[in-house]
Amino acid sequence: MKCLIRTALFVAGLTSTDAAAGQIDLVMTGFGSDEGLARIVLMEGVEGYASVKPVTATASVPISEGRARWTADVPAGTYAIIAHHDRNANDELDRPVFELPLEPYGYSNGAWTSVGLPIFEEVAFEVGDGVAPQRIPMRLNAIVTLAQIVVAGGAALAALIALVAIRRRRAVHHA
Repeated sequence: MKCLIRTALFVAGLTSTDAAAGQIDLVMTGFGSDEGLARIVLMEGVEGYASVKPVTATASVPISEGRARWTADVPAGTYAIIAHHDRNANDELDRPVFELPLEPYGYSNGAWTSVGLPIFEEVAFEVGDGVAPQRIPMRLNAIVTLAQIVVAGGAALAALIALVAIRRRRAVHHA
């Protein structure tokens, strides 16, 4: 009988916590292509954001017309989201050089920083009874973007120099 009472109290405790559930409605924009997946990491409280306690949820959703949407029912509380465009669908935010992300990413509340994480207060949002809308624009790290421009520009410059050298050789041979 004691076991039955304990079970009933435990179940009652679970249902009372679940009664305060709300919903996160996340829309991510700014995807450069529909290839790959949108990856979402949901963290509860400053402890979750600081990796002191485990991540609350992760999800992967398809991208369509440069947008992705994810909804989740969660208990009332304070949350933060980090999302990224997993272009190659390898379940990681690719960071091959100096730990700088090569794939677009973003934070809840549209918070942004090119280096490190934004402070918790910038990304934190409340979920209560109802829907908590979130919008995250995907952005590419400014340092990585500049590096990609330099690399692409360097490749274009090398191709131009090679073309000029080939034309000069032809001109010398025909003269």
